[in-house]
Amino acid sequence: MFRFSFLLLLIGIFGIPLSVRAAESYSPEALANLVKPSVVRIITHTVGEAEIAPIKVDVKRGLIAVDEEGERKKVKVDEYVSGSGFIIHPDGYIATNAHVVSQETIKHLLASDSALAAFYENALYLSDEEAQSFLQSGEAEAFGKRILKTVIENSRFDLASDTFVLNPRSEKEKASDLVKEAFPATIESLNEIFLEDDRDVALIKIGLDRLPALPLSTESVLSVGSTAYIFGFPGTAELNTKSPLEATFTRGVVSALKTAAGKDFPVYQTDAKVSQGSSGGPLFNDRGEAVGLVTFQTGELDRSSGDNFAFALPVSLIQDEAGKIGLVLDRHELFSAFARGIEASQEKRCQEASRYFRITEATNDIFSFEKSVAPYRERCRSLEADGLALDTRWDVLRNGARGLGTPMLSLVGGAVFFVAIFGAALFWLVRQVRREEEEIGALRRIVRNDERRFLERKYGSERITVHLRNAPVEKKSFRNNRER
Repeated sequence: MFRFSFLLLLIGIFGIPLSVRAAESYSPEALANLVKPSVVRIITHTVGEAEIAPIKVDVKRGLIAVDEEGERKKVKVDEYVSGSGFIIHPDGYIATNAHVVSQETIKHLLASDSALAAFYENALYLSDEEAQSFLQSGEAEAFGKRILKTVIENSRFDLASDTFVLNPRSEKEKASDLVKEAFPATIESLNEIFLEDDRDVALIKIGLDRLPALPLSTESVLSVGSTAYIFGFPGTAELNTKSPLEATFTRGVVSALKTAAGKDFPVYQTDAKVSQGSSGGPLFNDRGEAVGLVTFQTGELDRSSGDNFAFALPVSLIQDEAGKIGLVLDRHELFSAFARGIEASQEKRCQEASRYFRITEATNDIFSFEKSVAPYRERCRSLEADGLALDTRWDVLRNGARGLGTPMLSLVGGAVFFVAIFGAALFWLVRQVRREEEEIGALRRIVRNDERRFLERKYGSERITVHLRNAPVEKKSFRNNRER
């Protein structure tokens, strides 16, 4: 028993546990490698025809009407709208903004020319004071929305749209060429009134599986001052020229939490730089979890934002859209395996990292972790070649000793020697005590046997049995018994 206790003592002093706590955060470099495979670029191609209704407005009286005498403008439609998205389920489900995939975006683009022309035509009849007063009254935005709505409702649209998720391995440059190698997507859930209630959320699906799904944060609200990151594909809303497929990684802080009038959800304001092509990408924390859905416009909120802030909707809105189609967003095993592999490689536990990286090989060949995993595998190969990996307890002790240096190593060696000497002395002392106890026990047995033989001679065997059973025998020393 003593040997076991002594062994536990030594383990408690010098043992180093191999299990480690999961990392609470990652470096920006690790975050970029971790999240990037889950971020995709989306293009919606819309073709068809439109007849845009002419209108007249009266800014002073707030009146809007169709110009019956005006000529309807006929337009051939062939438009590409670009945005970002991120994978939320390994079976091909992707979250993005509704305006990236909705025909309403194209309708507003087509109607905006007629609306602006009517507005500015009437504004020419206003004095500078009247124009300035109108703009400062806060009614201009609401009036502009009414103009657009009137134009759209009285126009004719014959449109067909196709949504594509671009192949990240494509080397094409133009949008028309990119869609030829892209993956067709179906719209699974779309908030049709996103322009009215600011819930600019849509879910689309492509015919691929084993995709690296990004987990959604369980935090109710991200606090102001928290570091936030954005991944997306910035660019113009309409693609007609070169369009790089390399996602852009930006870092900022949550500068404010805002709520639009009449809305029951917060909107994250961040100083991370974005442009329109970043719409639909993830806003994520330092653990790689999506906390928001980047949106370029947020209704009345963007009016005071200037160009220095971006906005993101909370991921709870994504959960709501997923609930409408019965989609459970709890499958991100491949992402978790990669995250644990990064943790292990950063802590030089290369054999463990290799096991996790092998799990990531189960991802789809197109949307894979291959490029992201490569730097960490190379790092582990270098560590193992230099003998710096920490896969076993001996590796930990050896490298720990190497890092201590000669003076500290001498001190530790002296402490180990002292503990060893102390343990040996304590072990010898306990052994001596046990031997003394054993000798005393043997002497007591001899005394009891001598006393029994004496009483048998004096009283007989039968009587002595009854005597010994009913009366306690007085304990005497071995020396006194011999003298008797």
